[in-house]
Amino acid sequence: MTVQRELPAQVLFEIGYVGTRGRELALERYPNQLDPRHLALGSRLNQLVDNPFLGVLARGILAGPRVRQAQLLRPFPQFEELVGARDTGGSSWYNGLLVSGRKRMSHGIEFEGSYTFSKTLDVGEDPVQNEYDRLASRAVAATDITHRTVMSFIYELPFGKRRHWGSDAPPAVEWLVGGWQINGIASIQSGTPLTISASNTAGIFNPRTSANNNGRSGRLTGPAQQRLERWFDTGVFSQPDPFTFGAAGTRIANLRADGIRNFDLSLFKEFRPLEKMQIQFRLEALNAFNTPQFAGPNTSVTSTAFGQVTAQANAPRQLQFGLKFLW
Repeated sequence: MTVQRELPAQVLFEIGYVGTRGRELALERYPNQLDPRHLALGSRLNQLVDNPFLGVLARGILAGPRVRQAQLLRPFPQFEELVGARDTGGSSWYNGLLVSGRKRMSHGIEFEGSYTFSKTLDVGEDPVQNEYDRLASRAVAATDITHRTVMSFIYELPFGKRRHWGSDAPPAVEWLVGGWQINGIASIQSGTPLTISASNTAGIFNPRTSANNNGRSGRLTGPAQQRLERWFDTGVFSQPDPFTFGAAGTRIANLRADGIRNFDLSLFKEFRPLEKMQIQFRLEALNAFNTPQFAGPNTSVTSTAFGQVTAQANAPRQLQFGLKFLW
């Protein structure tokens, strides 16, 4: 649903809502996971018992005389891992507020800007912790971006032929001050949510185990450069005990990787050596202010680098020059 309004000075304002719902999306299933009620057996799941498939299966863990008790409690004990790689059953939810404004070229100025405030949830994008309760793994999506702003502009400097000042300037002055144009694109957005991972010690053949959380938020504030050694409070997360599930969830909504703050600028100069020929000189600066975007931190609770940022995600400032001929 969108509402548009034309404002003075040829400006178009637009505000809208977008909502989508996805059902029966592709996901991986693990039908041979042990029922979580068997977690109560604890270490007894690792006890070796007589193998009823001895002599029937010639390869794999079921070829020997003894086998883990957990294997025989699986829904299909005659098989090891079963993965439905192209199964369905995943879900997604998206809600977004979109605001934008546009001004067509007039008086040498054109600009466009948009802002999006949104939230994306899903089930099944990543392997779930418990195949018997997939909805418990519902979380913000890996691609969830809460805030995103993009702005662009074109500004023709008002000097030279067909401009406000200097339209009758001599050729030497026209070549020096006429035909200049400044352009820019700014992109600012929130970072994507983090997944705090742990070693899978549940012992029931589930694909992954989340970390534990002590009930407090691990979010830290402050400039990114000051948090590279400790991007979030690592003390609130821990490795779950054996034969238990972690409680931290698939992704943590308020723990985010570094966001984007990128500005691309360009400077154009047009020359007209002949009436039917145009030459355009271009100077373009990508990431013009050389603003770093840091890569995501280490998110494994068992790593000695847990919570540390050790890499940069974007490229440094790049300058490029070009000539364009039009005839």
